[in-house]
Amino acid sequence: MKNNKKMIAIVAAIVIALIGLIAYILHDSGDSNSPKTTATGQLVNFQGAELQEEKDGKLVWALSAEKIEYDPRSKSIVLTNLKGLFYQDDVTTTITAPHAVLSGDHNSLDVDGGVTASNTEGASFKTDALHFDNKTKLLTSKTAFTYDSKDITLVGDKLEGNMSLKQIKATGHAKLTKK
Repeated sequence: MKNNKKMIAIVAAIVIALIGLIAYILHDSGDSNSPKTTATGQLVNFQGAELQEEKDGKLVWALSAEKIEYDPRSKSIVLTNLKGLFYQDDVTTTITAPHAVLSGDHNSLDVDGGVTASNTEGASFKTDALHFDNKTKLLTSKTAFTYDSKDITLVGDKLEGNMSLKQIKATGHAKLTKK
C-alpha cells in the first residue's frame, strides 16, 4: 500500500512538473522581447525598389523608396523615404516625403510626414500630407499648403492640382501673391 502511494505521488509530481514546463514554454513564447507579427500578417520587405505605371507605352508615374513593405493580405505597400515622379503634359513633377502608403489596387497614394514637390517648370509645393488619386490623376493636399511658381505664391487650406501642377485650385482660406 505504501509503495502504491509513493508511486502515485511520483507520477503526480511528474505530471505537475510537465504541466508547469508546458505552461512556462507557452507563456514564454508570448514574451514582449520576441518578434511580433502585425495584425495584417507577415510583411515582405524590399530595399531600394521601384514601382511604376505605364499607359499606352508612356510612363505615368514611378515611385522609389529606400524601404518598401508589402502586406500580402491587404496588398497595401508602405514606402519609407519616398521619391515619386509624375509625368504629364511633358512636365515631370517630383514628390518627396518620409512616408507613403499605396493602396492594394494602386488607386490611391497617401503621402505624409512633410511633403515637398517640384516640377520641371520651376513650380514648388509644400504640405504636411498629400493624397494622389490614380483614377482622376489629381493631387490633393490634406493640410495647409504653400505653392510657388515663377509668377505667384499661393498659400491656403487645401490644394487640388493635376500631376504636372500646371492646373491648381485652392479651397478654404487662400492668399494669392503675385511676384
